[in-house]
Amino acid sequence: MKAMIERDAQPATAIAAPPAPPDLPGRIAWLDARYLKNARDAEFQECLRDILQVGPEGTLLPIAIRDPLNGETRGMQVIGASGDGKSVMIQRNLFALPGFVKMNAGTAGNYLHITVSPEATIKSLASDIAAATGYGRLAERTKTHEAWAIVRHRLKKFEIAMLWIDEAHHLLRGGAGRDVAGALQTLKNLLQGEGAVAVILSGVHHLEDRIAADPETFRRYRLCQRLQSLAAGGGDMQLLRRFIEKCCQKLDLSLPDDPSFAERIVFSQAGGLGRSIIFAKMTIRRALVNRKEGVSIEDARRTWILNGGEDNGPCPFDPMPWSDLRKLLAESGW
Repeated sequence: MKAMIERDAQPATAIAAPPAPPDLPGRIAWLDARYLKNARDAEFQECLRDILQVGPEGTLLPIAIRDPLNGETRGMQVIGASGDGKSVMIQRNLFALPGFVKMNAGTAGNYLHITVSPEATIKSLASDIAAATGYGRLAERTKTHEAWAIVRHRLKKFEIAMLWIDEAHHLLRGGAGRDVAGALQTLKNLLQGEGAVAVILSGVHHLEDRIAADPETFRRYRLCQRLQSLAAGGGDMQLLRRFIEKCCQKLDLSLPDDPSFAERIVFSQAGGLGRSIIFAKMTIRRALVNRKEGVSIEDARRTWILNGGEDNGPCPFDPMPWSDLRKLLAESGW
């Protein structure tokens, strides 16, 4: 799998060859591993340059920037709708950076990746981070401030430079047993004092709203990458179209005789790049599994229906010219 991801660092015009046709599982695995490099990657790395040090030649280093006056580090947010591809983008970019190694269950590394579960609390987050450093799960009787003291000690001991907290919006939900104010304070404190690290928070728009509600925390996480929807004539739309074409070409599959195939997919996924890539892969996979010679609009329509799309009205994969269909869909409330 590692080799597959490394090959994805190549531009779309140099996608590596898949296994031979008899190896259907291998060809599906090849398709699943494809990554579309796009403008978001450059923007993300630009943001990283504001929270991490750079070397003499401008290479990003796994060392947090610290304010020389107060020793504070910096944080950033990556905000996008569910399914927009935030996690895949961040993971892929960190993996590709020379010298960046993820620490997991105590294995040597210089950054941590923690995914917050919907039921998580600020105390359980501390336990997750401690476990990722090889400490093990914290005892239930451990007080929250004690848990975070352990975390800070572990981060300093292993010289962790950066902490990526994915699905961070779950920490800031209200409700019984939750301490939103305490969670905001903790996120701020991660950037202060001994054991401070650079922090990436990724989540849905609710995360940015909650962070903004606390001026002290917001000031430290003001740096924000907001994932935008695909524009019909934008550069990333062109990249997606080329990505679909190259994947089909490598898999010896013909494309639908429809120049607006990519636009139909993006429209069906409300402009989300991550969702559009996933949908495109599912549609191509359907053609592969059914041993077809090409991908069809009907493959996309079946993919749409079987993944929750309505079957009792017009959909983006109806067999009519896209310009007319798009107008019809817009008029019907899409």
